[in-house]
Amino acid sequence: MLRTIDWKRIIIVALVLYVLSLLWNLPASFVWDRIKGQLPAQVELYGLTGTLWSGRVNRIEADGIDQGSLSWSWRPSGLLGAAIELDLLWMPRKGDVRATVQVGLDTLTLENVQGRLDAAAMAAVNKAPFLLEGIWVLDVPVLALRDMQHVTEAEGRLVWESAAGGLPTAMALGNLVADLEDDDGWLRFNLSDQGGPLGLQGTARWRPGQAMALDTRLQARATAEAGLAGGLTLLGKPGSDGWIPWRANLQ
Repeated sequence: MLRTIDWKRIIIVALVLYVLSLLWNLPASFVWDRIKGQLPAQVELYGLTGTLWSGRVNRIEADGIDQGSLSWSWRPSGLLGAAIELDLLWMPRKGDVRATVQVGLDTLTLENVQGRLDAAAMAAVNKAPFLLEGIWVLDVPVLALRDMQHVTEAEGRLVWESAAGGLPTAMALGNLVADLEDDDGWLRFNLSDQGGPLGLQGTARWRPGQAMALDTRLQARATAEAGLAGGLTLLGKPGSDGWIPWRANLQ
């Protein structure tokens, strides 16, 4: 006996497949037009191609500054946490950074951030008023934000290898380290040196849309160039222990 065709079920399945097909082919430009107004900085994308799930941007400009290219590909595992999960490859000038990003309804989480950035190239691109040299090494297992404002979780380390900076020439500073942790909605950097010309101790606190607050103390060691010692005295007077306290808010 022939079974009656369940047209209602067939139509529902067809509609579901159609919606999934639309989502799978959703242009990245369509998504970008709807989220760019929610970002804490003015960001423009040039050469945006592909879909929400796999695509590329040839050039990113943040507040008018060229930040290089970005490509991404979808990770299905994010569906288990009701989030969009993507593998990212950011390629600024003379550098590359890989990471996994998870985007939820009101959360953004970066995981397994690994990469190297050329300090001189980043300073030039971002029009820094001084010279920088060395390599910034990123190793950040997790950095999570809520509402693009509050840091809810952070763990990792940033190392500035063979650091150098200053004007008119860059003076050697040694290797500098920032260990990351979350601190009451802020990203906290625990700062230290590794015995080089510049002694560094203290903390920095930052979150999107806010100035970075520094609470540090600095010291020019015996191996430092004379210009470094002189420059540090412009920040304050050394204490009896030889350290100069320095607090500042950096935009």
